Amino acid sequence: MQVDKVLAGLLCLMLVLAACAPVGSPAPGGGEAAAPAEAPAQPGGTIKVGFMGPLTGPAAFLGSEQQGFAQVTVDIFNERTGLGVELVSEDTELNPDIARTVAERLVADPQIVAVIGPAGSQGCEATKPIFAAAGLPHLTQSCTRTDLTDPANATPTFFRPIPRDADQSATDAGYMIDTLQISSAYLVDDQSSYAVGLCDEVEALLEEAGVTVTRASVTQEDTDFSSLVTAILASGAEVVFFPGQLGNQLSTLVIQLREQGYEGVYFLADAGFSLDVVNAAGEALEGTYVSVFSPDPKQVPQAEEYITRYAEQYTSEFGAFGGASALTTYVALDAIERCSQEGEVTRACVLEKLKSTDLAETPLGIPVAFDENNQVVGSRFFLFQVEGGEFTLLN
Repeated sequence: MQVDKVLAGLLCLMLVLAACAPVGSPAPGGGEAAAPAEAPAQPGGTIKVGFMGPLTGPAAFLGSEQQGFAQVTVDIFNERTGLGVELVSEDTELNPDIARTVAERLVADPQIVAVIGPAGSQGCEATKPIFAAAGLPHLTQSCTRTDLTDPANATPTFFRPIPRDADQSATDAGYMIDTLQISSAYLVDDQSSYAVGLCDEVEALLEEAGVTVTRASVTQEDTDFSSLVTAILASGAEVVFFPGQLGNQLSTLVIQLREQGYEGVYFLADAGFSLDVVNAAGEALEGTYVSVFSPDPKQVPQAEEYITRYAEQYTSEFGAFGGASALTTYVALDAIERCSQEGEVTRACVLEKLKSTDLAETPLGIPVAFDENNQVVGSRFFLFQVEGGEFTLLN
């Protein structure tokens, strides 16, 4: 039939036009066809850096601070270099399952050449294989679980420019043994891989020194610690060590301890370095010790510009998490800049440049270079005490 001949002719014409279409033609649905993962950023095009952190939920106080300082660091970098790097921020809610989904989404965007995050050790554990399979380098701003960079668990794309729990446990247990001279301690974890790992290491060091140790676990959903307080009081422990990740739990436990007459030492880890925790706990937190993986940026001259920008755009109240995020973002951007100077910015190039990082100056005044497992060299923890509602540096 004549109509069959017409249809056949139209079909041939469509096939010819499709074959002649340029590579960059829009994909079905109007979207741009995805570029290969290793396609270099085009001159004047967008270079993206992902960010992963808890932007909502009980840990949003630290994730929002980290995201704000990461953005400020990108802004300062862009003004200096003109590269126009874009920060793509994703909320993990400090949940490893959500972190996996976020990681897969970031990996699928070929313009993302590096990722800052995740923020919690459980999230880092969950996402390391995803980033490694995609060849996408990611740098954590606050995952400190020791074995993340152990030779048996290290992945080529995971970088940690901050200290490990092994450094923190030595700081914490050492102070309890040598300065506080305790004979008994009660260690509480929140069942996160970070808190469990740190308590394990502190327990081993304390027991080696002859300290009697009692352990307990809570969940991150718990809001009442009455039964735990009763057990702590019955134990007669001189120190309660709680490296929880959620600020509301840190303040709730110390309030309930003091209300029931506990007069011993309250000892916290990274999440305790927060004005939100201080404000929530009030007088109950006075005298508390807090070990942190990062110095207080307010005490670091090199951080002045970052702090000023953050205060102008966000708030003047923040802890140590923001400074560490600025440091981590700065390290990633340094690698991106060196790739740009060589003509192309790809994931492979950024990965290569990160391995050769050798920075004498950073926003925290801390030099950064990585060992063979991508762990920062020569790091240490900082110990503070709450005095008059403020954090006083002890070491």
